[in-house]
Amino acid sequence: MNFQWEASGGQGFALAFGLVCLMGVTSARAQNAVAPQEEPSAIRLLTVEEGRSIAEAALEQEQPARGTQDCSHLIHEIYGSAGFEYPYASSFELFAGNENFARVRYPHAGDLIVWPGHVGIVVDPLQHSFSSLVSTGFDVQDYAGAYWKSRGRPRFYRYKVQNGGVLTAAKNPASRQVSNANRPPSDGTLIEERSGEENSALSRPTKAASERTVLIYGPVAPEEVTEASAPFEIPTSTIVAAGGKPPTREEVAEGISELSDAAGNLLRKDDPFKTRSPVVIVEQFSVVRVEIKRDHGWARLQVESKVSIDGGTIQRKPRRENVRWELRRVPAGWEVVTPQDRTYVPHDVAVKDLAAQLARLTQSEGVPASRATVVQQESHIANLLSALLVQ
Repeated sequence: MNFQWEASGGQGFALAFGLVCLMGVTSARAQNAVAPQEEPSAIRLLTVEEGRSIAEAALEQEQPARGTQDCSHLIHEIYGSAGFEYPYASSFELFAGNENFARVRYPHAGDLIVWPGHVGIVVDPLQHSFSSLVSTGFDVQDYAGAYWKSRGRPRFYRYKVQNGGVLTAAKNPASRQVSNANRPPSDGTLIEERSGEENSALSRPTKAASERTVLIYGPVAPEEVTEASAPFEIPTSTIVAAGGKPPTREEVAEGISELSDAAGNLLRKDDPFKTRSPVVIVEQFSVVRVEIKRDHGWARLQVESKVSIDGGTIQRKPRRENVRWELRRVPAGWEVVTPQDRTYVPHDVAVKDLAAQLARLTQSEGVPASRATVVQQESHIANLLSALLVQ
């Protein structure tokens, strides 16, 4: 299973230009008074009708070519195509809580349904159906089925809309046929693969609008948030296969994809150069094979990288290494465990999180005694971003 993370040329130019602007803010801040902050715009939660438009966009989603998408990126793409954009977040980040979504107790069509390691879009709460990327492609599943119950209790999140904001019209993606939401749980095997290649798709016929309407209507969820989200903690493992059946390469790839995405939050800490272990910025990797013996096993990967952080310094050296990720059987099934000797972060996730950390440092108002430290941190992050973007 091949995974590839690349920052596009346009992204590189935009971020490089952004770095110049951000560093300019730092010098200008000493000469200009801080402008009063504007009152934040009022927000509301997604309406039932808006939620239905997202559910319809999911039902009409093209079938992605095998190995070109993962679930969290595909859900992010569907929300954008329906006119409701948000910065990409992994399923772990969404599960912990995201500022663009409010957690609700009772879902309606269009809401996110999230487990650690997987995310989908609710289609019909009455039938417990949701759209998601599984082993058979982008499909409709029953989240009350045995497989999904074995993943643990999901959380539901509703998109926050700025009052008075203008939403873009939903795009008209190629249609697909909706499968039975109550299909056997064995079809729930997850697929989360990455590639830098463009997505291709196989068009499938669409059900009539009257048939889809039955699926997407559900009880109206209360608009209030049910509980506060817990602080995000970088996960060290995730379930990749329920029950006693050993995980496949695809399932292992799914777990590693989400764990690596979530590991990018390490670069958002106060000083991303002060890490306990080296951080490898991954260009691409492949799951070569999976070895299982009784209740334990290993996933053997080939990892390609060009930049890493080791001992507080930036290492620029193209490398191809063979690494192992531990697999172990637990009561809920099989889980994949991150290596303890180093952290692997996808290239695009590293760029995103480092840029966010640089922006936060640049906008901070520390006391004069600490400004020198902050400026030094800004310089280190800018150098690392430069190494990632100029390749």
